[in-house]
Amino acid sequence: MYLFFLLAIFYSCTGEDLFYDAIFQNIDRTIDAPPAGPFAPMTPDSIPSEQTDTPVGTGCTTNGGKANESGLKTWCWNDITLPTYSGKKGVSFSNGQLVIDSECNQNALSIVDGQLHFFVDPINPPVDKSWCSRDFNMRAEVRTRPWDVRNPLGTEEWFGWSYRFGDNYVIDQHNLWKFFQVYPGPVGLSSQISFEIIHKDQFKGHPAGEIYFLNSADTNKYNPTGVIPKAGETLDIVINVIWRDSSNGFLKVWINDNIVYEKQVATTSPDQPWGGNAKWGIYKRAWENAGQVQKSLDQGITQLKTSIGNLRMITRFPGDVNYGKNSYSEVAPR
Repeated sequence: MYLFFLLAIFYSCTGEDLFYDAIFQNIDRTIDAPPAGPFAPMTPDSIPSEQTDTPVGTGCTTNGGKANESGLKTWCWNDITLPTYSGKKGVSFSNGQLVIDSECNQNALSIVDGQLHFFVDPINPPVDKSWCSRDFNMRAEVRTRPWDVRNPLGTEEWFGWSYRFGDNYVIDQHNLWKFFQVYPGPVGLSSQISFEIIHKDQFKGHPAGEIYFLNSADTNKYNPTGVIPKAGETLDIVINVIWRDSSNGFLKVWINDNIVYEKQVATTSPDQPWGGNAKWGIYKRAWENAGQVQKSLDQGITQLKTSIGNLRMITRFPGDVNYGKNSYSEVAPR
């Protein structure tokens, strides 16, 4: 009995967080030598109580930061006022930490009831060609700052947020769109990672409206999640990434506490060996084309509305004291 008691104590102290620590404690934490290998596998049933317990207190206080600063960054929309602007794609806010990125509606983002709302109607309001080069409205996003951040190889990041599909949401059978992406910076490149809502002919055996997770650095770029959101549905999302090549890169994605992607894998390409800027919202590039806009209108789809809850992210660089720490509970939506 005494031996059993000792074993029980030992087991209670050797959960996943300690395993994370064991992996990282002997690693040379330099830019050229990030952690060797992925974190321990984790399933919803095996997530330690530290991750699933609701934190003390239900309030949220904004304590953000720049994209190139380490530590936990939190944005609580009840604490934040969006600025008004005109004649340009966007403007910075929250002490210059975030930026509105819209094409081509200057009122595409709003804060209502503690949620940051995104709105895209391809036709209304009509595009002001004096400042926007597009023919239709197609983007409503918020992104990190400074732009083209290029965080170095080995940088670890966690992202956590809830994403709600509007009450009038209708699956577009003909046009895909993205609601999250990390972009490497220069114009004309592909997102490094992203969530994409696919159209009906995109992947055999997978219906329009399914969420795919994309990792552009992997040979297996497109990854189905099996999740098909409905109108009014809210998804809780967490991402953990180490920006590195295939020998040391790592990527893990949860939707509603279920792992939908987990790999030791390249997350950067040889041409863009860095971590880019995160962007949340709506990016429906198909709507830059009149024919694709008409295909949506023919389905009765005249607009797209979504929103996100409070936003949390962590950036850590090799050498930071908590580098490699299991931080699911720190960023998970609540």
